[in-house]
Amino acid sequence: MTCEVTLRVMQVHQTPTLLLTRPRPASERFARGLTGVEIVIAPLMEIVGTGARVELNGVDGLILTSEAAVGFLPPSTLPAYCVGPRTATAARAAGLQAEVAGLTADELVENLTARPPHDRLLHVHGTQTRGDVAARLANAGLSVAEVAAYDQRRLPPSEVFSEALTRPHLIVPLFSPRSASIFAEAAPSLRADTRLVALSDAVADALPPEMRRQTRVASMPTGKDMRIALELLGVELVSP
Repeated sequence: MTCEVTLRVMQVHQTPTLLLTRPRPASERFARGLTGVEIVIAPLMEIVGTGARVELNGVDGLILTSEAAVGFLPPSTLPAYCVGPRTATAARAAGLQAEVAGLTADELVENLTARPPHDRLLHVHGTQTRGDVAARLANAGLSVAEVAAYDQRRLPPSEVFSEALTRPHLIVPLFSPRSASIFAEAAPSLRADTRLVALSDAVADALPPEMRRQTRVASMPTGKDMRIALELLGVELVSP
């Protein structure tokens, strides 16, 4: 009598890992409401003040291209022209009359040039900037000064970061060209199943070609669209 034995191989589902490399407060905020992944926070930069004084005497309005600038402003109720809804939300919470003037620095420059406020503006930004916002607006005839109020200081890769790179089904969201270039230097090689998610084409373009091939770009450069892009990779979105 012959017994036929059928072996059935069960495929074990591997929980993805979401690696967040932004400064810790921003990473912790972004992680809220995400499930279906193991979240690892391993910052590759931190926000520190430069010591430069933000003087608002004689200023009629502010230009804010990052929410990081909000924490370095003195109390004010000035109008603020912001890049992105997250920056505008943070500015309103600080008491400013904030509006979204564009989703990117280029859009902000285009919109303020097309409808210039008759104000003396101050662009508060970090030491690492893109887009030459103040110079381009000044060339268009606007009255714009600028101050570098903070620095995005690099942090060395931690053991937590290095260990996360070895995990299968790793997902890494990248929010700025600077964070993308820092990540690429900190991660000389990636597993073939690692997936990067870039906030915009400019962020993706800061990656080397081999990493670019493993990258998905969010449909719009907003935190909401970044979360939607992550959903497509298996991250469950519980709250907006």
